[in-house]
Amino acid sequence: MKKKIIVCVQQDIKNTINWALKDLPVVSAQYFDHIYQVEKLFAGETDFCGIVIDSKIDNESSIPFLQTIRDKSKIKILLIISADTPKQEILKLIQDRMVDNVIIRPFNANQMVDAVAKICGIERPSEKPWYMYTKPQ
Repeated sequence: MKKKIIVCVQQDIKNTINWALKDLPVVSAQYFDHIYQVEKLFAGETDFCGIVIDSKIDNESSIPFLQTIRDKSKIKILLIISADTPKQEILKLIQDRMVDNVIIRPFNANQMVDAVAKICGIERPSEKPWYMYTKPQ
């Protein structure tokens, strides 16, 4: 059975995450563009192992939403930090255990796969990932 995760990030990194997650065939991602869509989902179904969320969505901070999630469920949270997120805010989130893992932009596919595998509690494939192969010259 596939483990499901929620991905709510800015449009510019959605494809990067989608490509990186191809290395984890046991993970199924459900993508959202806005926080209110995720809020509606949490009102009903919560059968997810984790959520990957951007620190800023639609030019708004997602931090208040993370506090709401943490109060309602034990879902694991992977936060993608934008460059303009204040360092004090990041430190407070980590110290208060509001997030389970953090990735700072820019990130690579390897970092994303490691972080998602960690929040979903799965083993990362030991073979070389598909995105590490290069064209022969």
